[in-house]
Amino acid sequence: MEARATFLKDLLSLKRFQFVYCLFDKDDYVVDWELIWFTLNFSPTHDASFQASHAARHYTFKFKLFLDDLPLLEKLKVTRSDLYIDLLTCRSCCDRMEDLMHLILCSKRRSVMHQILQSYQNHLFSKLREAGELADQDPIPLLRKLSSLSCWTISSSNWSSYALIRGCLPAMFIDLFVDLSIPRPSAMKVVAAIHNNFIQKLRIRIWNPRTYDKSKWEDAMNITLNLKTTPQPSNLPATSYVPFSSLPPPTHLVTSRNSEVDWIKNSITQGWDVDFYSGRVIRYFVSIVASTLVGIYQGGRSREI
Repeated sequence: MEARATFLKDLLSLKRFQFVYCLFDKDDYVVDWELIWFTLNFSPTHDASFQASHAARHYTFKFKLFLDDLPLLEKLKVTRSDLYIDLLTCRSCCDRMEDLMHLILCSKRRSVMHQILQSYQNHLFSKLREAGELADQDPIPLLRKLSSLSCWTISSSNWSSYALIRGCLPAMFIDLFVDLSIPRPSAMKVVAAIHNNFIQKLRIRIWNPRTYDKSKWEDAMNITLNLKTTPQPSNLPATSYVPFSSLPPPTHLVTSRNSEVDWIKNSITQGWDVDFYSGRVIRYFVSIVASTLVGIYQGGRSREI
């Protein structure tokens, strides 16, 4: 227990968990770290919707979501700046920079996110009603208390909904069951099962379609799996190295120098159809050619002005 407490304390010191401090003034959302730890380690029952083959992907996604370590574009721009340009936006809506908050709020996924969050709430309602019947108590007051939690409303300023989706669960989820005479260990199993069901839906209905949209753009840009798994070049001159995702499509290479075509913008939205081979030498050659073309273009423009 002491080691676990130390681990959680270390987590809170990380910048990615600073949002937890925004919850301290919310009486309805007190983070339950014991429940969080239990839920992270909880193994869903295998059935038709969750087979053994899904387990590895489920666990990976669950922990990466909790740690804010999903390979979203804003992170890829840092880890693979050679492949993902700073101007690149969400490949689903093409409107906002893609971090975890945007994944939750993306206009292309908003209705789906609302549906799976509503399903989460409905599952809790159902289990509370069952607990009320077992205890021969009226669960209505507790259902109202649950529905009034701030975490059910998603917005960029609502950190409790962000915490819920990350997996930082509130103590009230357990307290409501305990109030109906359900033992805490049993209540934790119920909540953990419901949350893992939510995570599974989030992965299938939000993350997978998002990844598909991104992969279509990567295919157009010839950002292959081989490229993504090859270490980023470290010895290329910063002044001459141009990220692959900022190179213009070949059709724009013959555009007149006084054209108003935005090469970078078009490369992001359209991609190109040339096959680039992996390898440091080829990358360096491509970057030099690209920077030379850009230099000629800019030089021509400056002379015209």
